[in-house]
Amino acid sequence: MKNPRWVLLMAAVAALGIPHPASAGLFKIDFGHLENERVPLDENGEPMVDAGGNPLVPPNLVDWTVIPTWTFGDPNANVTPDSASANGVANADGTAVTWKLIDASSKPNNNVTLTIFDNVPLANAASAPMLGMTANNPTKEGIDVVYDGVRVPARVKDDYLYRNPDAPATESLMRVAGLEPGTYSVTVFEGRTTDGNGRYGKIWVDDVKGLKEPAAQNTGNYAGTGSDGTKLYKGQPQTKLVTLKAGEYLWFAEMEDNSGGISGMVIRSVDPVDSPGLFKIDFGHLENERVPVGADGSPQLDPDGVEVGAPAPLSDWNVIPTWTYADPNGNVTPGSASVSGTPSADGAAVTWKLKDFSKDGNTGVTLTMLDNKVLADVASSPMTGQTANNPTKEGIAVLYDGVLVPAVVKDDYLYRAPDAPGTETLMRIAGLKPGRYNVTVFEGRTTDGDGRFGKVWVDDIKGLKEPASQNTGNYAGTKDGKGVPLGQPQTVTVDVKAGEYLWFAEMEDNSGGISGMIIRGVAAVAPAVELVGSSTLTGTYSTVAGASVDAAGKKITLPLPAAAAGFYRVKGAATASIAVEGGNLVVRYQ
Repeated sequence: MKNPRWVLLMAAVAALGIPHPASAGLFKIDFGHLENERVPLDENGEPMVDAGGNPLVPPNLVDWTVIPTWTFGDPNANVTPDSASANGVANADGTAVTWKLIDASSKPNNNVTLTIFDNVPLANAASAPMLGMTANNPTKEGIDVVYDGVRVPARVKDDYLYRNPDAPATESLMRVAGLEPGTYSVTVFEGRTTDGNGRYGKIWVDDVKGLKEPAAQNTGNYAGTGSDGTKLYKGQPQTKLVTLKAGEYLWFAEMEDNSGGISGMVIRSVDPVDSPGLFKIDFGHLENERVPVGADGSPQLDPDGVEVGAPAPLSDWNVIPTWTYADPNGNVTPGSASVSGTPSADGAAVTWKLKDFSKDGNTGVTLTMLDNKVLADVASSPMTGQTANNPTKEGIAVLYDGVLVPAVVKDDYLYRAPDAPGTETLMRIAGLKPGRYNVTVFEGRTTDGDGRFGKVWVDDIKGLKEPASQNTGNYAGTKDGKGVPLGQPQTVTVDVKAGEYLWFAEMEDNSGGISGMIIRGVAAVAPAVELVGSSTLTGTYSTVAGASVDAAGKKITLPLPAAAAGFYRVKGAATASIAVEGGNLVVRYQ
């Protein structure tokens, strides 16, 4: 063999534009259509109408899959035209109905379905074969709630579906297909507050047949009634974690007891909680602290006549309220989730300490905001701070890059003050551990016709390598002039080395702003290792036949007879060494 030369071929990884994995999904199922289509009544019991005399039907839900009353014989007889109710497809023998589920995450999985059918052995034992499910609504609590971090509107919680007939000890079996492999949080609930029997079910993971059904309930009581008969106006949701492998199905058995039913189910991915670094920034405090009021501006009351207050403070987001360089904390409400900022000595920058919501618990990360003075001078518009705004209240919880984004985070935003076109708010994130990060930005506002754009890059403390043009794409809640209620988040992946900073330029255009940013650590994908060879040093290198790569042991084995004299290279390794072991050429790499 003539002087084999081991040459390192490192695949260059660009700092920007690295593909990132899609989030695993957020599926919200509303069982029952009655409250979605109910026209409210006035004090005289008459249907309320708008100025044109049209009934005040609530606007359609866009991020929930609504299952109305249905039967195996005619699954869609109760699907009101132009309503939010989904159409189901019955199988050939009329024993099952399948609905396609809406994925409210940022990278929708459009292949997830829900199939409902009878537990035949139990139905036979009760002499009560299942015909379908029927919507019912015995109470109208009218309270919006948050279950497992997801906003559940009152009209989702208040009505429900029950098995028809509702013979005790029977079950409606539900099979969810098409979920990506991963861990999911499954939440079930019944809003009815007069279900004295309680409500129970079984959640498990199985193959398509579902024969591993648990012998007993494993959800706990998810009825809106306590074990002592107390009415629980905010419900009693129950959540169970499950992990699915490729090809597996999520199963739920809705257990019938001749009283009550199921109002809803939320299935959401929870894998990113183990990310190496997770920083969630909510720009804008208005929705976090807004006390809900009625159409006439009067306070909203719960069923006990008590005023409904502002939402509970967020515990897992860093909230940046309206601020100025002169007084960064003038809008930090005591007891709220808003974070206090520290101004620089010259009053030209403000720094906030960010909490890491991952298992790493990195306490050394900060966000500093400052003006792009060059652009500000051109526009004769020096920055004074940022102002919170909230032109729309979509009220929808979403999943962006696998991270749950509550409605109170998405719906309001901060904009540069003043918002002169062509200016920028610069954001510098310091203290991130070396590694790869997904940076997701979003604006919930659905009336920002100009779109919203920014620049993401990695740099030193001065940030002079800012890209010449935007590299995020449009992250406004508007696309082609139409509102996108689920938002249009954009994610850029970057590699941060020791001592480097993550930078973001929030580009101002006199319309809209930024609602939030998620910085999530992701595992760097190691380049594939390969042994290539050539008969000449400068020749064409191709894959060496017979070479065996042991990624775990970090070695390449090539039988000596196959190791022809020539030149070899290891692609995708930082270092490599060669030895002859047991009649093989062995290359060890790092």
